[in-house]
Amino acid sequence: MSRQKEGVRLNATDFYPTPPWCYENLDIDWSQFTSAHEPCRGDSRIYTFLQEKGIDTTWSEITEGKDFFEHKDSVDLIFTNPPFKIAQEFIDHAFSLAPTVVMLLRINFLGSIKRQAWWKDNPPTAMYVLSKRPSFTGDGTDATEYCWVCWDSTNRIPSGFHWVDNPTTAQNTHAQKLAREALARFNEKRAELIEMGILEDKKKK
Repeated sequence: MSRQKEGVRLNATDFYPTPPWCYENLDIDWSQFTSAHEPCRGDSRIYTFLQEKGIDTTWSEITEGKDFFEHKDSVDLIFTNPPFKIAQEFIDHAFSLAPTVVMLLRINFLGSIKRQAWWKDNPPTAMYVLSKRPSFTGDGTDATEYCWVCWDSTNRIPSGFHWVDNPTTAQNTHAQKLAREALARFNEKRAELIEMGILEDKKKK
């Protein structure tokens, strides 16, 4: 879930809960981490996953009044699916808090002339490609390719290119069900988020 920044507000489609198989099938030894922070808790799925792995995890969530950019505590790991429009800002802030940062990004985020110098200054140490496009809504897959991009100065995550195992039929069915339920809850909360100034009321345009 994104934050308001420089007068730019979210619309309803900025809510993209991550399908569980995307991180469940990630071949990382989570036992190496003792503390973590989830900057965009959303419906708590990644936060809960990290907790279940035995990692003491804190969280931010702008819709609950906890802005990641105000979080200052250091941890072993920052792991999230950041808001695309300000993903670079999220990553930069994460670098100041943790030696290991893992972000789910569109593969085309590697492009852009504007970000070329930034990428040269901040080359990732590893990437985990999702061969299957994730479905964030439970109704068809996303229109672009994704990967987990890792910056790790501790050698906890093997360097190089890796591929995330494709979801099983059961994982895929479960992910689609969760997505539909999460979006339904989000839509119910939309009026409250508009009043908070986090969502844009398109009817007033």
